[in-house]
Amino acid sequence: MIKFKDKIVGLLQKVENDHENLESIANKIVDCIEKGGKFYVFGTGHSHIIGEEFYARAGGLANVYMIAPSEVTLSEHPQKSTMIERIPEYAEVIYYTNKIKKEDIVMICSNSGRNACLVELAILCKQRGTQTIALTSLQHSKSSASRHKCGKNLYQICDYVIDNFGVIGDASMELDHIKGKMGSTSTIIGCYIVQTLNMLIALEMQSRHLEVPVFISSNLDGGDEWNQSLMEKYYSV
Repeated sequence: MIKFKDKIVGLLQKVENDHENLESIANKIVDCIEKGGKFYVFGTGHSHIIGEEFYARAGGLANVYMIAPSEVTLSEHPQKSTMIERIPEYAEVIYYTNKIKKEDIVMICSNSGRNACLVELAILCKQRGTQTIALTSLQHSKSSASRHKCGKNLYQICDYVIDNFGVIGDASMELDHIKGKMGSTSTIIGCYIVQTLNMLIALEMQSRHLEVPVFISSNLDGGDEWNQSLMEKYYSV
């Protein structure tokens, strides 16, 4: 699959060329953190993996809050999250149960950026003064009609936009005699963006003399003790 490797390397280079945008967004996130706000990450279906890449892992920051109730992941049923992400009213449940406030900032991850729940969440945030970041494929989103009654996709509503540079439909590779493309890129590129953002946020926090709470591997000596101190401070567990 050398061609797939070339595809991924090419997309990674596009992300690198967008470094100034990532750096600016990292600074906006730190602005919120410095003022006492929280940084939330939300995605449905496979996009919830982007939130997990941020959350409670070695090398990750403890001051990131993942929104991933089981019904929007693939853990209960392969189609359940697809159905829920099309229900606009579920956005109020997300906003309310996570106690999102106007001083917070929310990253909404969606490759297509078109589904009603995620668009509605971006609208609710805007109405209530909460800043938002869309992590999406602009190529896909600009080619797809919104499933929200407002007629807009995420990139048209959110305050800041990160492009994962994916193709329409996410899957990027045509294989001989196989119907349907394979080689989806949104997770690989999304996780790279997460790790890059993590480090940019950490460096900006350090430059402002803020505590930089980084988890270490629980499989290193002393890891459990260090991580538990962060868990208690940031997640109350």
